[in-house]
Amino acid sequence: MVYPRSVWKDFKAKNFLIENFIYASAAPIAASGKINIQFGFNNPVIRKIVDYGLFGDLGRVAYLNKIKTKQLGLYIKNRQEDFLHIPKEKTKLPSQANVESQAILALSFGKDSLLSYGLAEEIGLACRLIYVIEKEDEQSLEHKFKKRIISQFCREQHKQIEYFEDNLDAIYLNKALPIKIKGWDSANGMLIFALELLPFSYHYQAKYLILGNEKNFDDYWMEQGVKSYPSFDQSSVYLSPMNKYFDKFSSGNFQAVSLVEGIYNLAEMKILYHRYPKLLKYLMSCSLDTASRDRWCYHCPMCAKAYLYSVAVGGDPKKIGFNKDFFNIKYRDLYPLFAKKITRAYEMPSAVKDEQRLAFLMAYRLGHHGDLMELFKKKYLDKTIKQEKMLHHKFFKVYPMRTAPKHLQTKLLNIYQEELKTLI
Repeated sequence: MVYPRSVWKDFKAKNFLIENFIYASAAPIAASGKINIQFGFNNPVIRKIVDYGLFGDLGRVAYLNKIKTKQLGLYIKNRQEDFLHIPKEKTKLPSQANVESQAILALSFGKDSLLSYGLAEEIGLACRLIYVIEKEDEQSLEHKFKKRIISQFCREQHKQIEYFEDNLDAIYLNKALPIKIKGWDSANGMLIFALELLPFSYHYQAKYLILGNEKNFDDYWMEQGVKSYPSFDQSSVYLSPMNKYFDKFSSGNFQAVSLVEGIYNLAEMKILYHRYPKLLKYLMSCSLDTASRDRWCYHCPMCAKAYLYSVAVGGDPKKIGFNKDFFNIKYRDLYPLFAKKITRAYEMPSAVKDEQRLAFLMAYRLGHHGDLMELFKKKYLDKTIKQEKMLHHKFFKVYPMRTAPKHLQTKLLNIYQEELKTLI
């Protein structure tokens, strides 16, 4: 990891950060194959939350690897880890009174982070903006598009964005390691992310780290009798206990919060289009892997979702850079609602299809046409109309906000109710 020089220099708990970061990052490797990892420090203070994250991801990793959850659980329990046994150092972060009006926000320019930026600005949170560069992606087409977007954003919004380089994924790309189980690299991802951004928090005396975890991440499916989340570390079930650790170690001066944890994808898109339309031009939620003049690849489920939810809330997809009609039949398999086979864990919860059914119904009522609209009418229109009230209530309801403090919840709730009152 490469920090701005002043940010790293000012951080007084380097050993605490390094040891806990290394353990959270490397523990999944020991559960991925017959690897004995020897750590050059004591048993880390975050070991229990790391275990919690690994076991919480059992279903997802079992699904990806076509393996029994019971077998995977044994890999976790029996992983080989050795630690030093020396007198323990102080396990708390430096005492510092961080400011409640200051926050760190890592902008990815997806809808979650852009909406979080808009909300933070409106409710009075002063955000220090960070852009995380993953080293293996530096030469990618996606990164080149993002650089242009960042330049435009900073110029037009009169903001400064600091760069932070992260080469963590190189561990899992190391072919010398006998890693047999794929998917563990994202286990405890939010914990790792929060840890690596701690120096920014202390440098700027920012109490909050803003994450873009929306309500969708609390949905799950049953995999071999186990609750399975598309990304367990982004669920409120994980973030709440994670925050208890940070509250303890920082003496209440650091907390991860999500400003969008109480709303679903559709609600997010509605608010973004109707309350913060000036931010739409920066939206990019697609990982480009081919030469393209657009910031959308036009062949992934993220493209389909962005297009569908845009038209569903009365928005124009051209405002987010779309130049193709995604209701054409050739895009059928990009929608979980129509796909013959689900391959991504993100599309496994049944709520994903339900949200898409509601979005197609909303688009239908707005007069949109196309091959896929005809397919929706044939297969799902009657059923969706019968369930319309229930679906509206589910996907436009404001759910409890577990990480945001009360004074921020009140401000957020006012915005949500104002924007969604006609849809619930």
